[in-house]
Amino acid sequence: LPKLGKVRKAFINYCQYSSRYQRYLDGENPNTFNPAFSNGSIMDIGFYCLASAVALWGEPHGVTAPASLLESGVDAHGVVVLDYGDFSVTLQHSKVSDSVLPSEIQGEDGSLVIEKISECQKLSIVPRGGKAQELTQPQHINTMLYEAEVFARLVEDNEVNHPGLAISRTTAKLQTEIRRQTGVIFPADGVNVEAVA
Repeated sequence: LPKLGKVRKAFINYCQYSSRYQRYLDGENPNTFNPAFSNGSIMDIGFYCLASAVALWGEPHGVTAPASLLESGVDAHGVVVLDYGDFSVTLQHSKVSDSVLPSEIQGEDGSLVIEKISECQKLSIVPRGGKAQELTQPQHINTMLYEAEVFARLVEDNEVNHPGLAISRTTAKLQTEIRRQTGVIFPADGVNVEAVA
């Protein structure tokens, strides 16, 4: 990121037509679009966009989030704008449409282009006025391997308060605020976690 200069904008995109959407349209209520399962676009693939922003820049100063809701009550797609003061991050997420657009972090000296934010399989940097330079590194065919290895190490080392936990907590807090703004309410929202435990 230092090669980009001062970051001014970022666009993080993950839109993927759900294989279960046709079932929803046919009158079924699969868990993907069922509020009883605390699901929907921001809770599913939108998480990758939001967690990426939080991992890179921390908790924003503010969040604005319009979304389109299905009759079931969950969000089908939405946009989230995160305010970081002198730059903003726009997230685009959808479970009812596909997108071929990559994600992009724009700085005064160049841009970082990231294909498929959920896996970061292909990255390139484009210096201002220059040509794209490939940054992609070889990866294991199963990209979940890296996450599983880190998780196993954390369990083995009994690491409870690791940086990933802070990212997850901040992301969950932001998801709750986004749902508040968009009107997505889950039955589980009224459950007192301490009373259940």
